[in-house]
Amino acid sequence: MSIRLRIVVNSLTVILVLNALSVIVGFLLFWFVAEPYVGTRLAESMGHIAARYFPLAGISALVLTALGAIWIISVTGRRVLKPLTRLKRAADEIRDGNLNFELAVSGHDEFTELSAGFEQMRIRLKDSMRRYEKAEAERRAMIASVTHDLKTPITSIMGYADGILDGIADTPEKTRQYATVIRKKSKSLQLLTEDLSLLSLLENAQLPLDKREEDLGELLSEISTEFSYNEPDMKLETRIIPGLRVSIDREKMARVLANLFQNSIKYKKPEQSGPEISVTLVRQNGDALFTLSDNGMGIAHGELSHVFDQFYRADASRGSQSGSGLGLSIARHIVQLHGGKIWIVNNPGGGISVSIALPLIKNAGGV
Repeated sequence: MSIRLRIVVNSLTVILVLNALSVIVGFLLFWFVAEPYVGTRLAESMGHIAARYFPLAGISALVLTALGAIWIISVTGRRVLKPLTRLKRAADEIRDGNLNFELAVSGHDEFTELSAGFEQMRIRLKDSMRRYEKAEAERRAMIASVTHDLKTPITSIMGYADGILDGIADTPEKTRQYATVIRKKSKSLQLLTEDLSLLSLLENAQLPLDKREEDLGELLSEISTEFSYNEPDMKLETRIIPGLRVSIDREKMARVLANLFQNSIKYKKPEQSGPEISVTLVRQNGDALFTLSDNGMGIAHGELSHVFDQFYRADASRGSQSGSGLGLSIARHIVQLHGGKIWIVNNPGGGISVSIALPLIKNAGGV
């Protein structure tokens, strides 16, 4: 039985029962009032009156009952069937895979609460679908990027190995040269697999952190000195405030900082005057704020929001450079695990600035 039919039947049943009870009560009242006058002329007059007007009263009661039934059914239908119809239509849209609609919610009854809950479910489903589609797009991009990054070194390794096996490398010097290339390409594959493994652990929150109190300025000075030694011609400018103590995993944060230095060195432009790379570390709003700037080509404005995506390379504006495209994505995950933030902006005079804000330990020093 449909809900509409149930409403009609239930409404009619209630009205008829109430009408029957009112007739019975009226008859009983009439009987108790007339009973003392049984056998008198007044009783005969009352009997004639009842005989004349009782059918009219019954017909009136039936008409009023019918009008009441129509009114109750109409009101009940509007209050019950209309929201149920909206809910059914919404369920059909979701069943067909369409989540781009809005379920109107109004009123203050149980149907309003049900509709509001249904609308929240639709919004969450839509958000889940959006995240799923984004994850699928990232997965496809990751497969394509990994395939590309694996193909080149594997081809080189196979080519140089065939050269050794076929006797092309017919001198010890050539053999050593070919073996050196094979080792170099193998190392790049090893680094790629390590980055993929690390990123997987980070995304699944399975990477443990050995966090300890550290002076971020000391760590930064060590890394700056190391890169200055390896790049003696690099024009590096530093401004590091000492005594800024943070709670970090030293090894993992050093990896982040080293990756940022490598990127800046890769994209810097040699100039006659001014620093090619500048490093600052200051205290700002309860954070240790580290900024690394280079004087390279910068990044196109539309690409800034994607630089932390997996395998993303802003080659169009930063030049065609090697790399897995995982460094900044890994850096973002590690910084966020430390409760910090990382972002990139273009410098007005060219190049980019990468900033990391890490919460200072309470009562840490610095100015």
